[in-house]
Amino acid sequence: MPRPFAVIGFTVFFTIALLYNTETGVTAAALAAYAVALVVALFAERARRGRVLPCAFASGALACVLLLANTSFSYLPAAAYSGKTCDITAILTSEAELEYGNFYYTARTKQIDGEDADLKLRLNFSSHPDAEPYDEISGKFNFYIPGASSEEFLSSNKANGVFIAAYPVSDSYEVRVVPEAEKPVGKTIIDIRNAVKNAIYRVLPDERGALAVALIIGDKSGLSAETLNNFRTAGISHVICVSGFHLSLWSMLIFEFLRKLKLGEKLSSVICAFAVVGFMLVSGLTYSVVRAGIMMLVFLLGNVIMRKRDSLNSLGFALTAIALFNPYAMGSVSLQLSALATLGIILYSQNFALQIENKFERIKHKLPRKALKGIVSTFAVTVAATAFTLPVSLNIYGGFNFAVFAANLVAVPLAGLCMVLCSLGALVGCVPMNLFNMPAVFGGALSEFLTFFARKIADFDLLSFRVESDESAVIICAVLSVCLFAVIMAYFGKAMPRLACAISAAVFTVTLLFFSLSEQRLTKIRVADCGNGTSVVFSSGGENLLIGCGGTEYLGAMNICNAVNSCGGKIDAVIIPDADDYSTAYLNKVLAEYRPVQIYCGKLPNGSSLLLNNTEKHVFGNDFETENFSVKFVETQNSYAVSVENNDISALVLFDPIADFSSLPERFRSADIIITRGDYPSGLEGSGCRLAVINAENQRGVLLQKELSDLGLRCVATADCGDIIIKADSGILSANRE
Repeated sequence: MPRPFAVIGFTVFFTIALLYNTETGVTAAALAAYAVALVVALFAERARRGRVLPCAFASGALACVLLLANTSFSYLPAAAYSGKTCDITAILTSEAELEYGNFYYTARTKQIDGEDADLKLRLNFSSHPDAEPYDEISGKFNFYIPGASSEEFLSSNKANGVFIAAYPVSDSYEVRVVPEAEKPVGKTIIDIRNAVKNAIYRVLPDERGALAVALIIGDKSGLSAETLNNFRTAGISHVICVSGFHLSLWSMLIFEFLRKLKLGEKLSSVICAFAVVGFMLVSGLTYSVVRAGIMMLVFLLGNVIMRKRDSLNSLGFALTAIALFNPYAMGSVSLQLSALATLGIILYSQNFALQIENKFERIKHKLPRKALKGIVSTFAVTVAATAFTLPVSLNIYGGFNFAVFAANLVAVPLAGLCMVLCSLGALVGCVPMNLFNMPAVFGGALSEFLTFFARKIADFDLLSFRVESDESAVIICAVLSVCLFAVIMAYFGKAMPRLACAISAAVFTVTLLFFSLSEQRLTKIRVADCGNGTSVVFSSGGENLLIGCGGTEYLGAMNICNAVNSCGGKIDAVIIPDADDYSTAYLNKVLAEYRPVQIYCGKLPNGSSLLLNNTEKHVFGNDFETENFSVKFVETQNSYAVSVENNDISALVLFDPIADFSSLPERFRSADIIITRGDYPSGLEGSGCRLAVINAENQRGVLLQKELSDLGLRCVATADCGDIIIKADSGILSANRE
């Protein structure tokens, strides 16, 4: 068997990735199936002699065992703390991450309720705790499952080994500053990382520097939500996520530089290996970097021991090593995208690259030959990587941008050049002399151009299409069916790879266009599960309205931002009556993430004006119409109400429950959907309402839902159970919970 690690690694990777979010019973059943298949393969002489099938089945069984063991001995014991309040003493192991207005740290517990405990967790603070990495923090904390309301965030935290999170009770905690001499080497790595950031920001102090930092060490915290969304929409977010592209570029530059110094291939490889490990540590040891680092170390080891290397084997070895360390890592989106993209690129390089490059040998002039070869090669690599990552990217991001192929032709070479120039500029900036910093000037210009380029590609909506997760599954199954048919035909000696590729591309394009156009016709209403508060996102024809931004849940801001992200990650208009606790509890945190085009408001919380410099401001109560919505306001004695209508549906949003429903204008009373918080108005049962949505916390939401159901109304409550998603198409309503 020429590629044992390829068989082992890919089997482990795909097995755990498929079983990642299933119950332990399903994993146990898969283990039994693998065990039976292994026994059968061992008794079948032909399979036993080939060794591939027994190795694959044994690897699958190993993957199931790793997953079950990690669940039983790591995840479930940590998750058992959810809902408890305990006294903890923990060591902060990371710097603060600012998200949704809260400060997050990764930490390791020393004690829980006075007993020794070693538990990795995520600590959440509403204000900065004035603590540095590897300081000690102690106090009474409430435990919860991080990302429990969002499968995407839950999977991300599990993949990173964070199974439980906590926040302090009434900010009652103490910080013990640990002397620098007592802090471990991890603090030194963080200091080096900060030194790199500071050196870059010294020469590029604005978002140009933030993009350079993202390119060099993968820290995207300085980039605005708009910029991040633009790179993702344009399909070039991989250039700002440190991965194999970045590590390979630095490694090859260092390796070639050492070779130029006549150090010899073996010594150059050894020195370069240390540089690779250093880069992995400084970039944060993300799984995509670890995967690329292991593969690069295998490559360099081959240089030292003079052994032939195989890229598929190296990739399989890297995946196996990561799975043994943390099997949940196979559920990491970044690792899945990185591994699948690398697999696609390797298969292209081994099977098609030489044939395509030979086509250009007929061109006699060297410069045009190299230019055309480079353009076609980049395009082909992009196609190969995109084809293999489609199942994951469609499922996670719910869309596809055909501009990705052209965008990568520009972004990939410029990102590499920008990374090198900004690094040189940072080095020049550290010299204590007043030198003209040419690398920083050109690197900053490239950084600015990349930001501009991503924004323009993202704004070009004609090539960008969005679909729902169920529709993504249909597209993927259709394409895989074509591929399976091609494999079966190849088994019978009728190879047709070109025809299979053409049919797959056609099926993908046609079904994507069909579902995307169907989706654009729909009106979607997403009621965010943020406790006893009002927060609703209306979406139609690519236009989004956010009505209210309140709630009482601790993680309400995250749920509101998730609701906006699910509708394209932008807000065209925000509608807020005044600065009461329930209407604007999270407004500043959300405005820090998004910059709405318009805002209709009464009184805003302190600090909001600083976040609305480029936003059109209107007085709450001024009726308005957009291309997709007609919005009207009304104020009663003790409440505010907003009516939203279009060709599909009419909806009424009540900011506070009102006593007399009949006092509202006819348009408001005849709404198809009524969304209210905390309670429902009397007389609602006779209004002709087709669906009532109650935004209320747990037990109260359940009781209100039952009351309205007993009155004969179709009703659903958030009740801490997830967002309510309503779809309407020409008056046809459907509602489900995320």
